[in-house]
Amino acid sequence: MDEPKLLERRRTGWDIVLGFLSVIAGGIALGHVALVGAISVLFLGWMILFGGIVLAVNAIVGWKDSSRRWDLAFGGLLFLVGLGFIRNPGVGLLTLTLLAGSLLLVGGIVRIVAAFQPGAPRGLLLFSGGVTLLLGLLVLNQWPVSALWFLGTILGIELILDGITTALSGRLRPVAADTSIPEREPPVPA
Repeated sequence: MDEPKLLERRRTGWDIVLGFLSVIAGGIALGHVALVGAISVLFLGWMILFGGIVLAVNAIVGWKDSSRRWDLAFGGLLFLVGLGFIRNPGVGLLTLTLLAGSLLLVGGIVRIVAAFQPGAPRGLLLFSGGVTLLLGLLVLNQWPVSALWFLGTILGIELILDGITTALSGRLRPVAADTSIPEREPPVPA
């Protein structure tokens, strides 16, 4: 029988090395934000294209199951979207930036509205919603020019933050759970 596993955060020398490399990659990404944005659109395009193929093949293999038949149409749609991103990464970059700016704008508004609900952490939600709303307005106000810097900047910042976090605190690793029952101390008489 397998022992139950728990996740424990531990840091090793490799975590420090990988964190340092991630910080360097983030710095490079911030130095070439337009190129990183285009590369990320190409990567996403290939992933969507392959996902569409897998979904369509799965639908054909399981054609007897009527609930899977719509997967063929959805797989075909994903294939076309992925192909569009690959064939024209500029349009994909514009599309993703417009989508991200719109999501930031809506997310900011939702957080601000949620701040006025009873029992909500008002200050935190107002601050978070305000920053998110301003970011959305910044991206949308500068669109289509913001497509040149937005996705690459976000990716670079994420790489740096992830690298710092990994180097300082390590990664989660599975460890064997301690299933022994702790001994109880007798009650202290009053």
